[in-house]
Amino acid sequence: MMTAPEQTHTALPQEVFLLGIGGMGMAPLAIYLAQAGCRVRGWDDHLKAPVRALLEREGIEILDTPAPGSSPLIVRSSAVDLSHPLLARAMAGTGAPCLRRGELLARLAADKKLVAIAGSHGKTTTTGMLIDMLRAVGFDFGYVLGGLFNDGQTAPAHYSADSPWLVAEVDESDGTIEGFNPAVTLVVNLDWDHADRYRTEADLREAFARLFARTREHILVPESFPAGGEGTSAAPVLRFEAPGINFNLDNANAALQACRLIAGTVPQNPLAKFPGICRRQDVIHREGNMRVMADYAHHPTEIRALLNMVRSESAGPVWVVFQPHRYSRTRQFAPEFAQVLSTADRSWVLPVYAASELPDAGGTAARILDAAPGKLDAVSPAALDGVLDRALSEEQPAVLLFVGAGDIDRMAARFVRDRQTALRWRESLSTEAVLKLGEPLARKTTIGIGGPARFYAEPASEADVAYLLREAREAALPVLPLGRGSNLIVADAGFDGLALGFKHATWQQLELDGQGRLVAGAGVRLKQLCSFAAKNGLGGFEFLEGIPGTVGGSLRMNAGAMGGWIFDVVEEVTFIDVAGELQTWAKARFHFGYRQCREIAQGLALRAVFASGKTAPDADIRATMDAYAGTRKESQPREPSAGCIFKNPEGGHAGKLIDELGLKGLREGGAEVSAVHANFIINTGGATSADIIALVRRIRAKVRSERGIELEPEVLLAGQKWEDVL
Repeated sequence: MMTAPEQTHTALPQEVFLLGIGGMGMAPLAIYLAQAGCRVRGWDDHLKAPVRALLEREGIEILDTPAPGSSPLIVRSSAVDLSHPLLARAMAGTGAPCLRRGELLARLAADKKLVAIAGSHGKTTTTGMLIDMLRAVGFDFGYVLGGLFNDGQTAPAHYSADSPWLVAEVDESDGTIEGFNPAVTLVVNLDWDHADRYRTEADLREAFARLFARTREHILVPESFPAGGEGTSAAPVLRFEAPGINFNLDNANAALQACRLIAGTVPQNPLAKFPGICRRQDVIHREGNMRVMADYAHHPTEIRALLNMVRSESAGPVWVVFQPHRYSRTRQFAPEFAQVLSTADRSWVLPVYAASELPDAGGTAARILDAAPGKLDAVSPAALDGVLDRALSEEQPAVLLFVGAGDIDRMAARFVRDRQTALRWRESLSTEAVLKLGEPLARKTTIGIGGPARFYAEPASEADVAYLLREAREAALPVLPLGRGSNLIVADAGFDGLALGFKHATWQQLELDGQGRLVAGAGVRLKQLCSFAAKNGLGGFEFLEGIPGTVGGSLRMNAGAMGGWIFDVVEEVTFIDVAGELQTWAKARFHFGYRQCREIAQGLALRAVFASGKTAPDADIRATMDAYAGTRKESQPREPSAGCIFKNPEGGHAGKLIDELGLKGLREGGAEVSAVHANFIINTGGATSADIIALVRRIRAKVRSERGIELEPEVLLAGQKWEDVL
């Protein structure tokens, strides 16, 4: 057992503000500082609930804005670049010095007997194993982990006022490794990485050689570590067994050797109660014979080791969803990523998680895909749930892996959560109902743009609708009823809620009720309704010809054209109200007006009874319909659109205002103000919702500045709010 020198005390900061406090390296450091008596405050824009709970348990204050107030010291995550506007905001007017996470840790470790765990892969797991072993043998020490333990209870950091020992992993990726002077250095392995900092493998090895040279007492390296790689260090070098078959076994061997060196003993049953490390081979879901796992692997070597381990434990297919981490690493290792991912039975590649890097066209996910043509599939975050749900409906793998160091763990957790929800819903819905995850919505709109719905359902009965609405309400999910998708723009990122399509035969009911009235389900198209009325000699419905909507949607917004409104011919409506109750009301009970019906907008129309009190020969009705159709063709664009974009201002017409200001033909990307009708924005091909929103902003700004009129959008924006984007 190594002896401890007389302890000295580094002056701890009295108060510190951590920018990015929820990071896997930052949260443990915050806890260590708080336990040492420092006042700790922090901010993070992606703080997870379990991390928040750990921090608040230690009395750490989480701020709502990135403003440190009077803190004399600011510490930033390495993911927050010096040029980041949040850092400038945090430091504004404070005059406080700013350190990186590793720089402060190095200062705290300066007068400690630091056991520094370093290396390219597995250092967090190895550190966690060593912490577990030292605790098991009753050794007194402090520690700062670079992650979280899986049990949610074991603190990722501990301050010991009585022990000089500090166990911590040190990170080479941001260069802060240069500030540490360990008593003991344990290097688990060494692979070239971080090409943004180390241009060659030799540069990386020199950084580790310098760490060895600053090590005072012992160096631990695997047997495979190159002889002479320790540089000119005077500290004795001890080598441990590394069979290279199972990286967890290698990590455990390294931790055992360090535990024996430091404490003079090892636990009788090493790792018997080791809780594991978050995002390291986490099994986050089991479904039949399938395991869903999440892992932090973000280097080709790590992914290869992970796949080897999974293959050794599973006999069936292995699927991988991979999120590349940083443009620089993707540029450096694209062929290697492509090669290792191609060994899985199916692999999907997400866009690069940039971290603090600026975009680099040479380091995108496309470079990985190009290196293995036809073997890998690209997928966007918005489309991921739908792609996997459809794939799982055809085949089930033995293991589905979510791999990467960015935010893919959030995607994995969301997929599992939504998959479980969908499975539960399917058990309660009728057999004819349809339920999908991540269903693309672009083709379900008349303008043809937008991302997927988180949940998409086609109910087959009133009971199905009631159940889905109740479940959505309990889960705080917004609901989007879909007809033909006119008067609708879906955000590019999709709709984070439940979209309902009324395509089942139940909602296509269209008949006479014996009293000369029409009964139509929510899914009936207005053109069908109009033609059916004409066929039966019923006039007064001609104005509906050409409105690209359905009964349900038209009732929701009191659709109108040619001087008529849908509620002009309504007798009664059956709908589900805001409380989820099925109601049938006469027309007189509804509050409706220009482009709105309050009760139906808050609920959901299922069917309606219509009557106009007018009769006429079929030929006369058809003639009126043809005349209206001709007027529409002459006055409205033929290209894909969502209909009128803006409501007419009081006493005027939006289209006329836009036309008078010369805005016809104005473009943003694939979106253009129609040359036929200025209140229409058309999709000329490849338009996005971002294009539409940008064009709406420009039109509104011009009308406001030139005419002093604030145009309000009429078209529905699903997945975003007009008040937020405008």
